[in-house]
Amino acid sequence: MITAFQHVGMGVHDTERTYRFYRNLMGFRVKLSDKTSYLEEMAPIIGAVVEMRALMAMNVRGGAAIELIEHTSTKPQDPPQPVEWGDIGYLELGLKAFRLDDLYLDLKRKGADFLTPVRVMDWGGGKVEKYAYLRDPDGLLIQLVEEEGGRRPEVGGVRHVAIGVRDMAESLSFYRRVLGFEETLFEFSGSLPEMEPVTGGKETEMVVLRHRPEGECALPLLESAVVKLVHTPKYRGRVIYEGRRWGDIGLMEMAFDVIDLPETVNRILARGAELYHPPTRVDMGSGTIGSFAYLKDPDGNVVELVEVEKVMHASPRLMKNALIWPLKAAARLRLL
Repeated sequence: MITAFQHVGMGVHDTERTYRFYRNLMGFRVKLSDKTSYLEEMAPIIGAVVEMRALMAMNVRGGAAIELIEHTSTKPQDPPQPVEWGDIGYLELGLKAFRLDDLYLDLKRKGADFLTPVRVMDWGGGKVEKYAYLRDPDGLLIQLVEEEGGRRPEVGGVRHVAIGVRDMAESLSFYRRVLGFEETLFEFSGSLPEMEPVTGGKETEMVVLRHRPEGECALPLLESAVVKLVHTPKYRGRVIYEGRRWGDIGLMEMAFDVIDLPETVNRILARGAELYHPPTRVDMGSGTIGSFAYLKDPDGNVVELVEVEKVMHASPRLMKNALIWPLKAAARLRLL
């Protein structure tokens, strides 16, 4: 059963530099794992046994975690051309934001590279979305999306990813029927002048979907996943990871937290998914152990399913029921 959005994976040039950005500016202060090794379990995904550093961190304001991957025995490769809106693959990382107007000014003072000021998009029915775009140290596109409930300006965990697709109907069928993204939050077709620094003025079809959890998540802070499917009818996008490896520079995966990984894989395969890597157990370091499997969506984007055994040497139940409260208290006191 898929229960929550667990993490996103991104390839980086320099783990220390990128993690300083996400820790100090974006609030991902709870380091769940950090390991440099030759991960033989990932060889079928990467195409070779290479040394990598993998660092995973959470934000105590809730939402999915981030996983930073740095190829250390080989040079990580940048995209041959800058990623454009409408290219095929993971385009954007969406983070929760609280008191966005104040947060925007605070992050600008600290040197954040914003592409847009704070904007408002009308979703219809009296619902609006307030957002701003910026880039991280590796050039990854980030959208901050305001949520209610903030007592101070700060960033929360991962809320969504945007995915460039070739065929909107085919992708909608996959994410709805196969993965359970049953709730449609927003649909749009046309031009977005206020987003031109991001879209380059391209005409855009966009559908935002929310996943309907199939059970209770065993881990704390995680929430339901949101995906933003993007198609540009007049621009034939390039495949972002064509000719490059998993872990090269950019956003390369999203991962879901599951209960009973083998059964979940079997269910999803029965719905028509393509298996990319069978269930495999892995030690991520720092006392974090779990099992993972990989699927592919209709455009070849990798989707990971993860069942966690331990986090920082603790069982998921202990992490959820006991350890999370000290972490939240430390965050309120600015100790994290």
